[in-house]
Amino acid sequence: MMNENSAPEIQIGKKETGSGCLGEAGWFFSGTILPMGSFSFYRKAAQRSVGSAILFFIVFTLAISTLVTINLAVNIFSVIGGIRQSYADGKIPEITIAHGVAEVNGRQPFILVDEQSSAGTQPTFVAVDTTGTITEIDTSRYTQGFLLTRTELHVYNLQNGYQAFPLSELNTAFEKDPILINAQTMSQAWGVMSTVVVILAYIFLILWYVVVRLMIISMIALILWGIVTLIKPNTGFGPIINTGLYAIVPAIYLSHLFSRSNISFPGLQTFFLLIFWIIGLVANFADIKFLTDELPARLSTALIGLPMLLLFVLDIFWQFPAPYDLVALWSVSMLTGLVLIGLRLYYRFKDQKPATPPAGI
Repeated sequence: MMNENSAPEIQIGKKETGSGCLGEAGWFFSGTILPMGSFSFYRKAAQRSVGSAILFFIVFTLAISTLVTINLAVNIFSVIGGIRQSYADGKIPEITIAHGVAEVNGRQPFILVDEQSSAGTQPTFVAVDTTGTITEIDTSRYTQGFLLTRTELHVYNLQNGYQAFPLSELNTAFEKDPILINAQTMSQAWGVMSTVVVILAYIFLILWYVVVRLMIISMIALILWGIVTLIKPNTGFGPIINTGLYAIVPAIYLSHLFSRSNISFPGLQTFFLLIFWIIGLVANFADIKFLTDELPARLSTALIGLPMLLLFVLDIFWQFPAPYDLVALWSVSMLTGLVLIGLRLYYRFKDQKPATPPAGI
């Protein structure tokens, strides 16, 4: 049963998408490709429930957030191996703080960071020296820094000024004596910090890519709904927001390609979203025979985009050397779009062509 505010139901769309888990899985996968170049996909997507479109959007954006987070985790946890190797090679000295006195097993002074004034950075100094060669941070040359001496930890920044803490306070604060700073303890500390960073990053990505993006799409859908109802009264809200939830797919792909090419501006993804959203609305509501003829969904044509999806996933974790990375991304993406559009048009004209009557009739 339909209410008067719903768009007319397209029966063939339901037949073609199939039933059960297999049919839904095919429709879901096709949603990651067919919005790039299929009018009939937008028409059939508009007839589905808003809940199914939101579910697709959430799963799709969660998958992207998860892949990005996994890449971040791989990169940040890989530093642990570098820490252990640096200690093994003697590049970083082992430090023991016992009874407020530091002992260093390695060359000194050990200067970890010595950055002078340069564009985009603050002069920073980080060093360890228990020999007395370096006794304090030169505040005339640096704006921030750390210095570990035999009995003190010196901390300097412009906000809090210059401070020197007795190392005995570190033993008390950590309730540990001696304090060991070596490959094992630093690896453990980095692992704990990395876990916290990855969890917070994943939460942020979910909030930004899923929640905030869904709110933006919903607000734009309300505006477009008002415009469409001026042209076609009694149009339901469902077809409008469904179209936007699928139009975000090619918008994400294109914005990624442009950002990888160092071409970006505020609202780039929204710009592409509106382009494909308007195309989808035209496909849904324009009174043109070429668009209104209901044809088979042919969801299997989405398999054309599988190499492109695999390349996008690969690009998150590993990239070809420049400029071959951009050449591969753009070539595969453009070829996928052109082949998809061409094949969909071929089937559309083929399905619209009247059958030839048998000879003698």
